[in-house]
Amino acid sequence: MRVAVLGCGQLARMMALAGIPMGMSFSFLSENNEDTAPVAGLGPITAMDEDLSSHELYEALGKPDVVTVEREQCSLVPLQRLAEHCAVHPNPQAIYQCQNREREKQLLIHCQVPHTPFVSVASADELQSAVETLGFPLVIKHTEQGYDGKAQWRLYDQNDVQNFIASAHFERQSDNASPYVAEPFMDFEREVSFIGVRGVNGEVRFYPATENVHKNGVLLHSLAPAPHLSDELIATGQAGLKAILEHLDYVGVMAMECFVTSSQLWVNELAPRVHNSGHWTMHCAVASQFQNHMRAIAGWPLGNTQLTSVAAMLNLLGIELDQDNQLEDDATLDWYNKSVRPGRKLGHLVINDQSTDGAIERLNRLKQKIYRD
Repeated sequence: MRVAVLGCGQLARMMALAGIPMGMSFSFLSENNEDTAPVAGLGPITAMDEDLSSHELYEALGKPDVVTVEREQCSLVPLQRLAEHCAVHPNPQAIYQCQNREREKQLLIHCQVPHTPFVSVASADELQSAVETLGFPLVIKHTEQGYDGKAQWRLYDQNDVQNFIASAHFERQSDNASPYVAEPFMDFEREVSFIGVRGVNGEVRFYPATENVHKNGVLLHSLAPAPHLSDELIATGQAGLKAILEHLDYVGVMAMECFVTSSQLWVNELAPRVHNSGHWTMHCAVASQFQNHMRAIAGWPLGNTQLTSVAAMLNLLGIELDQDNQLEDDATLDWYNKSVRPGRKLGHLVINDQSTDGAIERLNRLKQKIYRD
């Protein structure tokens, strides 16, 4: 089974490391001069060239049986070209729906999934209408830019509104989509993600819901299963994610990030790919999200998504590699082979414990030691 991955970052790396033991071989398609160090040695790397015909691109990638992606913010053109010669999972239309926050909101509405309220904004007048509808404070998000909290603005009063208007770019995006969406500050208690996988045959399986803590918009650590999450909210989240997967005829892993209270859930964002909040599955689940993504896109039987223990994951953000320090406390280290920059996701640590309290205690101790705060 030959697999081509669009993207050369850590998610592509971990997909390949999961697929190789199952007999897969890999090639990678890089875009926009991206850093290819994470996938070095895991298969041939081809730089995207728009002058290549669909057949030439297919040949350059080693005639893959299936193509997948490690990120949703990518060009759909190579995927559409490759679809003429092999399977592409998830399908380009599913990725298209999730590339733009406005389209993503419409998808949630169509599938009747609870979501954060929003108002589309394509002009100064529409921003003022959003203020009247939603009130202050507001979160403004660009519809096609931004990741890990980037391209987002918080507005607390009319002075903030005027400052935003002065620097905003109200040109409409692809498919005539609005450049921004406005959302109210949600009165939530915590953030939880649901990760599911759907096979070619339509089978859907879910990993346990995961509680996530962010720092400056970037995931810092996760805990699974999310403690004290009611059966009703779990059922609501899984039903919503299943409805989305089936509507899109989706194949592979998808993550759904949510705001939750004790009795309510709102979807904040979808990720049509393997997801940072599921990295703990590499060491605390029978079949990891990466292995199950590869199984799904290959048309193979899906793996067991049950936990083998309570799991906690700590992201290494801008942290130098230091095995002597990072491998204490029985932690498992996964390093991405990327150059160190402040705030950059460079690796993660996973710990497992037989109790939630034990996992939380060890996670907090590990976080304090790594970040010294």
